[in-house]
Amino acid sequence: MIAAVLDFVTGGALQLVLLLLGLLPTVSIADLDIAMPQPVMDAVGALNWFVPIGDMLSILSWWIGLLVAVNAAILVSRILDMVRK
Repeated sequence: MIAAVLDFVTGGALQLVLLLLGLLPTVSIADLDIAMPQPVMDAVGALNWFVPIGDMLSILSWWIGLLVAVNAAILVSRILDMVRK
């Protein structure tokens, strides 16, 4: 019974959020006037010869994911220690 109520509430909240997001205007990245300066583009191009940017982004995303996982585990551990006391 409680699970059904929670499913109903979370489903309704999700539908409300999706409705609100659907009302927002869409923005195309191509329409934005954002460009890197030429010296930065040259530096990234030169760096890409030695360390591929795609690999750097992959490593960075894994590192951030692991950092979040470790911090979540520490938080859960501290909460469980507080509940035990």
